[in-house]
Amino acid sequence: MTALMERIRQEHSSIAFEVSQLFKETQIFLSDITVERHKQAKKLAEELSKFHQNLEQENRDFLAATEQQRIEQAKKQAEELLKFYQNLQQENREFLTATEQQRIEQAKKQAEELLKFYQDLQQENRDFLTVTHERRMTNAQEQNQQLCQFRRDLFISIFGTESSRRSAK
Repeated sequence: MTALMERIRQEHSSIAFEVSQLFKETQIFLSDITVERHKQAKKLAEELSKFHQNLEQENRDFLAATEQQRIEQAKKQAEELLKFYQNLQQENREFLTATEQQRIEQAKKQAEELLKFYQDLQQENRDFLTVTHERRMTNAQEQNQQLCQFRRDLFISIFGTESSRRSAK
């Protein structure tokens, strides 16, 4: 039984030694894994940091380029807008000049037509007044002759003869 106990002790000791060896190997393995993972994590962190820096630099470059493009585009649009505005002003001046010229010509034509109308009206008025004056003169002469004839007739009817009137003169 002692031999059995001894053998159990040896096996126990051997198992304990193997467990201890296994524990040490496991600790070494875990330590190596931890060191390796720390190295990988550090390397990954460095790569990530470098990627982040590169990304930020690319972002700054992109934004600078985009800003420059937008500035150039804004300048181009401003130039086009200025050119459009100047063309619009020129067209407006030309339109106003043409319109002014048309209105001046139209006003001259209206003035000529009005002057002609006024002259025609004056001529018609003179002609009317002349005709009316001639009629009145003719009527007056006729009335004067009729009046003279009436007086003669009246004188003859009152005094009897026309010769007496001549003698009365």
